[in-house]
Amino acid sequence: MKHGYRKWRCRCGCGKLTEVYACHLKSGHTKSCGCRKKESLEARATDLTGKRFGRLTALEPMGDGYWKCRCSCGNECITYKENLTCGNTKSCGCLQEEKRRENMKKAIHFVDGTCVERIACKRLFANNSTGFTGVYYIGNGKYRSYIGFKNKKYSIGTFTDLKAAVKARKEKEEELFGTFLEEYYASEPESRTAAL
Repeated sequence: MKHGYRKWRCRCGCGKLTEVYACHLKSGHTKSCGCRKKESLEARATDLTGKRFGRLTALEPMGDGYWKCRCSCGNECITYKENLTCGNTKSCGCLQEEKRRENMKKAIHFVDGTCVERIACKRLFANNSTGFTGVYYIGNGKYRSYIGFKNKKYSIGTFTDLKAAVKARKEKEEELFGTFLEEYYASEPESRTAAL
C-alpha cells in the first residue's frame, strides 16, 4: 500500500508481472502493463492508409510489412512499407518506364524513320554471319545484301561472291546516305558525340 492506496500484483496478458493500483483496476483505467499502449502507438505510427508516396496511395496492409497501393495511373501494386516510407518506391513502375522512354528519346534520334545512331556506328545485327553490315549468308554459297533507309528496306541483290555483295552494299549506302549524317550533325551538333 502506498499513500493509502492498495496495489495489486498482476500478470498481464503478455506475460509480464506488474503492480497496479486497485482503483485503476476497478475503474478500468489500467488494462495492461503498458504493452497495449505501446502497440497502439506503434499501430498508429505504421498505419499508412490513405497516405501518398510519390504516385502511390497506400490502401491497406497485406501482412509482413507489405502494403497494397494504387498508383495515380490507375494500376494497383503491392510494395514493402520501408520502400514507401524511404522513397525507394514512388510508382507502380510507370514512373521508371516514363524516365526510360525519355532517356531513349535523348539517346536515339530518328529522322524520317532512319536511326542516326545505327547509320553512324554501323553496328551488326546479332544474326549477321558475314561480319559486314547489311550482307547475309543465305546458304548454297550465296549472299544477299540489304539496306534500310527512311522507313524503306532495299534488297540490293543476291551474290555468289562475298566481296561483290559487300561492294554492292557500300555503293548503295553511299548513294542513299549521301550527306545525310553531315547535314544532321550540322543541324544537331550535340548529337555527334552520342552517335559516334
